[in-house]
Amino acid sequence: MKNTQGQSRFFIAILISLIVGFTTGVVVTVYKAPSILSKMPQAQQQGPSPDEIAKHIKHMEAEAAKNPQDFKGWIGLGNAYFDAEIPDKAINAYLKALALSPDSPDVLTDLGVMYRRNKQLDKAIEAFDKAAKIDTTHIQSRFNKGVVLFHDMNDKEGAIKAWEEVAKLQPAYSLSTGQTIQQLLESIK
Repeated sequence: MKNTQGQSRFFIAILISLIVGFTTGVVVTVYKAPSILSKMPQAQQQGPSPDEIAKHIKHMEAEAAKNPQDFKGWIGLGNAYFDAEIPDKAINAYLKALALSPDSPDVLTDLGVMYRRNKQLDKAIEAFDKAAKIDTTHIQSRFNKGVVLFHDMNDKEGAIKAWEEVAKLQPAYSLSTGQTIQQLLESIK
């Protein structure tokens, strides 16, 4: 009987040691985690600084001035202005690119977006229509036309027609919200 009591005490001591060790580990982890996490590098989710954007624009302007016949250079400058949300200058750069090569549906679509930001809605629709005419499978121009018609011109029927063309070309087209073009159409009809 004495031997059994000794074994029981031994197992209880081991169990208590395990519980104390586990609890100590949890406490140390909880109190040390903030200091460990603060030493970890933080992921940078910010875009370029205003100074970096300004430098990039100046560089692109210099490149366009050096080679005014460079179609891609004008697009790059237009895109820099686009990203910096300077629609007037983006429009001018895109128009210069289109003067060199008028049949670029992507440039026309970006031009349309800038016209929209500049509240020149008719010109935006015209740019989107021209892009869609040049490339009969160009999805983004049709989608953007629907956005302008629906949100800016209160033309629900026109927007539905534009988005139905998108759905016909690409039924699984997905919006930035994760919603499909079919779901969008169902929600507004």
